[in-house]
Amino acid sequence: MMIQFALLFLACAASSLAQLETHVPSVPVGVVVQNGTAATHVHLDAFYDLLCPDSKASWPVLQQLMDHFKDELKVRIVLFPLPFHHHAFFTARAAYTVVQHKESIYADFVSLMFERQMELKTGPAVNFTEDEVREHIASIISSGHFGITSTEIMAGFQDDSTYERAVLDWKHACDRTVSDTPGFVINGIKVPEASNFSMSDWMKVIDELLHPKSDY
Repeated sequence: MMIQFALLFLACAASSLAQLETHVPSVPVGVVVQNGTAATHVHLDAFYDLLCPDSKASWPVLQQLMDHFKDELKVRIVLFPLPFHHHAFFTARAAYTVVQHKESIYADFVSLMFERQMELKTGPAVNFTEDEVREHIASIISSGHFGITSTEIMAGFQDDSTYERAVLDWKHACDRTVSDTPGFVINGIKVPEASNFSMSDWMKVIDELLHPKSDY
């Protein structure tokens, strides 16, 4: 898996340097967990690694933010599995299997994976084979009562489209110069300091965007 990440990194670097034809994906990156309305003009992208403790710590704040602003805020999650979280790329593939079967529960899936994060980072998980990683992720998701079976999750690991979607997210994060998680982009602008934002910090930023005095 580390070799896989290294190859992905080199591919991103090469594509940035080379003058190649632009590849436009057939679907948008990430998963929208709060859509807003046609009038919503504040768009927030959250770059997460489901095995990252800092991503986990920021998730309750983001949930509060979505609940507070509701239709005034559009939120999209883009998964960026970090190479030193050895099993993270498998969680990203599982995420897109969840999307295939029941996208409406995606936020609940994210909550579940954060709740049981340590099962994929410590203890026996340290020495899991790739098959054992897949099986344990499938077991976690099937326990969430989402109506998605472990068999369906395991089948998703054999589906090339889940690999392609996970890689697409990862490359998009590289393109946005995301290097760690959580990372946040608001209306297309990266906001590095947002990784440590409290609810009050977020409210100040979003309120100012909803009621701007001037952009200059």
